[in-house]
Order: sequence, then C-alpha cells, then structure tokens
Amino acid sequence: MFFPQLLRQGPRLTTITRLSHLTPRPLVRFSSTGAQAKPFSTGTVAVSFAAGLVSATTVYWFTSRSSQTRTPGPAGASSALNGKGNNIPDLNKLGLSDQIAYSPIPTSEDVTRQLNEHAFSVPGGGKPVRRYDGAQLASNSPCEDAFIHGSFSNPLDKNGEDWLTWGVFDGHCGWQLSNLLTKQLIPYVRNALGNAKPRDGNQFSDEDIQEAIKSAFTTLDDTLVKTAAATIEGNLSFAEKVRRLEAAYAGSCAFLALLDPQSRKLTVASTGDCRAVLGQKTADGKWAATELTTDCTGATPSEVARIQAQFPDEPEIVKGGRVWGMQPSRTFGDGMWKWPAALKETLRDSYNGLSLPSAVRYGAYKEGPYLTAEPLVTTTKIPESGPSFLILATDGLWDAMTSEQAVDLVGRWVEWQAQGQGKPVKPKSADFGEVVLGRKQQCRFEEQKLTLQDNNAAVHLVRNGLGGGDEKMVQGALTFRYPNSRDIRDDITVQVVFFAPTVGKGGGVKK
Repeated sequence: MFFPQLLRQGPRLTTITRLSHLTPRPLVRFSSTGAQAKPFSTGTVAVSFAAGLVSATTVYWFTSRSSQTRTPGPAGASSALNGKGNNIPDLNKLGLSDQIAYSPIPTSEDVTRQLNEHAFSVPGGGKPVRRYDGAQLASNSPCEDAFIHGSFSNPLDKNGEDWLTWGVFDGHCGWQLSNLLTKQLIPYVRNALGNAKPRDGNQFSDEDIQEAIKSAFTTLDDTLVKTAAATIEGNLSFAEKVRRLEAAYAGSCAFLALLDPQSRKLTVASTGDCRAVLGQKTADGKWAATELTTDCTGATPSEVARIQAQFPDEPEIVKGGRVWGMQPSRTFGDGMWKWPAALKETLRDSYNGLSLPSAVRYGAYKEGPYLTAEPLVTTTKIPESGPSFLILATDGLWDAMTSEQAVDLVGRWVEWQAQGQGKPVKPKSADFGEVVLGRKQQCRFEEQKLTLQDNNAAVHLVRNGLGGGDEKMVQGALTFRYPNSRDIRDDITVQVVFFAPTVGKGGGVKK
C-alpha cells in the first residue's frame, strides 16, 4: 500500500514562510551634546567644528553607494534605475484613472482552483483503506489549521503491519502550536505506545492503548506549558526564551485517528471541537452517521459538569459556552489558562504574554489550570461488510453542516462516483436570489443547493458547505479575504477515509 511514511523518513510538512515588514535603517544623527559644542555665538571654534561635521556628513552621504541595485516600489512603478542616475522608484508611471483598479473577483475557474489548492488524494491498495482524500481552505492569514496523514511502524508488534494515522489541528491565537503538533504529536504517541505494558502481561487491551495515547498528549502539553517558569529563569537569550514560549501562548484543538490494519480497530483521540464521524451504508440503502467524538467545549454538558466539579468556588467559570472566555475546554497550549497567576503576570509584563478576557483580568480568575490537553479517547472496529468511511474535520466544516448532512453528502458522492463520474449534478434552479453574507448570515449547507462536481470527496464537502450549487454564494464566500472572511467562515480542514470491507463489494469508490 502507498502511504506517506511519518517516522521512517520524517513527516511531510508544509512550511509557511512569513514575511516581515522591513524598517529602513535610520540616518545617523550627530548630537551636539556628544561633541560638547557651545552655542555658535560664543566663538568661531564651535562654528568650525559644526561645519566640519556637516562637510564630512555631506561627503559621506553623497559619495557612498547603496549595496542595492534595485529598490522595491509600488506596483507599476519602475524598480530599476529610472534614467535619472538613481534607483528611486519612478512614480510618474502611476497614471490617474477615473476608476479605481480593484482586485478582480474570482471566476468559476478561480473558485475551483482555490478549493483544490491544498487538496490531495492517496490510494490505499485495498486493505483496509481503499483511499483517502483531503482538502484545506484558509480564512485566517496565515491559516491556523494544520493536518497530518501517513503510516508508521507498528508500535506494539515489530513484525506487525504498519499503523495508519490521520490528524487535524485547529489552532487559535496563532498558527504556531497547530504547526508544531504536525511535527511532535506522532513521535510522542509512538513513544508512549512503544513503552506501554499490557495490564494482563500478555495482550494489549483497548484501554491500554487509550491510556498510552492520553499520556502522550498530556506529556507533550506539559513539555510546552509547564517548562515556562524554567525557561524565563534560565540563561537563554531573551529571543530564545520568547521563541520557546510562543507555542504555549497560542493554543490548538487536536484530533488524531490511529488505525491498526490487522485488527481493523480505529482509536480516536480528541481535544476541543474537531470532530470525527463514521458513515456506513445500512441494509435499507441509507447512510447512517455515528459520531466517534464528543465536542469538548464550554457548551457541552458533560464538560461543564466536569469543570464546575473541579472548581466549585468559581461559579462564573463557565459562561456563555466558554471557560473564562475560551470556547474549547480541552486544548494544547493556552498557557494563560494553565499557568499560576504570578507567572502569568510576569509573562504579560516582561515577555509580551497574551491578555485575558476582562472577567479574568479583573480578579475572577484564580490559579487554574482551567484547561487540559487530556483527550477523550474511544475505540471502534471498522465494519467488515458494506461500504464505510470516516470524516474528520476541524470545526470550520461543522459550523457549516451537521454530522448527518456530511455523511449524506459523502454517501451521495460515493454513489455518483460509482456511476462513473458522469456530468456534474447541479441544483434544478440556478437562481437563489440575492447573496447575503455577514455576521448574521454565514456560510452553511442547504439541501436545495447540493451539487456533485468534484472528484475529491473532501473538496466536495467544502464546496457544499460554502453554498454548493449556488455559484454566486460560493464566489461571494471566497471573495472575502482575511480579516473580513472570519465573519462568515473559519479555516476548514477535512479528510475523508474510505474503508474496504472484508466481505461484499466496496461501494464504487475508486482506488
């Protein structure tokens, strides 16, 4: 089977290069106090000295040559020597126009290109994964979502088949931590599983594997968060300290799925509001959706009860579906919700730590920690008969559709694929009225707008979540750029894994 190797050759990563604003080097200024000059009226010595400085400065600035041969300038301006013997951008070429030259709106081709920009499809070879698709659409700049997929050596049996894994990470307060998880989480999980011991001394149980994964999550988070005090008290440079702290300033929800091909057992671990849903075709031909995760937020009753029991003397801790202002209740990082009060104050005052919500700043916040990286972990056996698939996605998708709608959309896509990828299926009506998008009207899937036109199942979900066959709606959704796009859609990351049954036919999904 063809799968990216995560640890034998290292994970395949996408590096985001961030451009910094360049500040011109200031001109050197000479201080009269530094030369101990007297007022010019007191004699000719001060005048001569000052004149000498001016003369020397003039010679320097008019005889020195810049190391640059080209100077960045506005679009349309000359960036090379402008014919006047210097390399100052020539702005004469910026002509006056009756109409402002706005950026062009995306065409239908641009929309499809943007939806597929980060899409991928990996053939599986038949057992137990037939194929999996993925896609990502950014709203933030840079995107705060991240993902990982591939295989690694069986951690419990050196002679066993490689395990397969898929992960999505939904960052907040920055991209730094979600990006870090693509490099660090799998090694921590693999190490924890490799060091695990079966409770009965013989065979690993589901609980043994689940506990090892929980340990990996919390150990990695402790390494990021609980080392902050030692970091700032150490002998590192200020810049090195800040770089070590930045991931813990940020935060990230995380979902990780691990599949043992031999047993067909799928173990999923989740923090925050990323979600995984299993779709399976039932005997009556319909598609059934089974959620494999529980959203871990301040709006989830079980999470609210857990937190309130942990902090009974803080009645305002959960309010408006948030834990002291933070929506997810289980996260990596988010040190400002985990560090002791005195440490938070030091980090805010001396290391540019994040500010907290007003209720926290005005004294309601005590010691915490109020958030945890310990995931909820479950184990499910992949169905052996009939077609089935797994949808895993960040909350950007689940903001736009329910779990049942997502499974139905993929189910229809599977049947469309089985028919040979015929002509695109579009809504009966192409006129859905005026497009309205804003804080009161965000992107959502609507049944009457369903369309089938993408050969990647993940792209299919994203398109339908943005308006589907309402092309003007999708165009409008993608015309908004950061930061305006954040009012109508979040970063969206989706992976869809198609499983091969051991009996019966595979449901028409091509490898």
